[in-house]
Amino acid sequence: MLHCPTCTGILLNAEAATNSITEEKLKKMHQAFQTDCEKTDLDCPCCDSKMRVRQIVFKRINGTDLEPIELDGCPECNTFWFDSGELQRVVSPDDEPYEESDREANALLMALELLILLPYKFV
Repeated sequence: MLHCPTCTGILLNAEAATNSITEEKLKKMHQAFQTDCEKTDLDCPCCDSKMRVRQIVFKRINGTDLEPIELDGCPECNTFWFDSGELQRVVSPDDEPYEESDREANALLMALELLILLPYKFV
């Protein structure tokens, strides 16, 4: 995971996942960025391919949908970009923002590890 201190976005790569379940789910998500999604003008920070964008909705444990987010993904290298505030809206919409960006990035990574285990759908 990389955290951009300038825009406060978060870059996540499936190969960097901390466990095999998360890695496998991220790879399945990556497949959805190879077809049926909108191309963008953004270059992937890892491989310079053009990123693509999709709406994704994660489900809560009780089966209800969380708020959709617009997720940028690289069709080539299993990399996903969460714009500033996107992950925070899904993970903790009512929490106060962290004051230290590195601490926030680490907390969001742990939350993402749990979030990825939930069912999701692209919309």
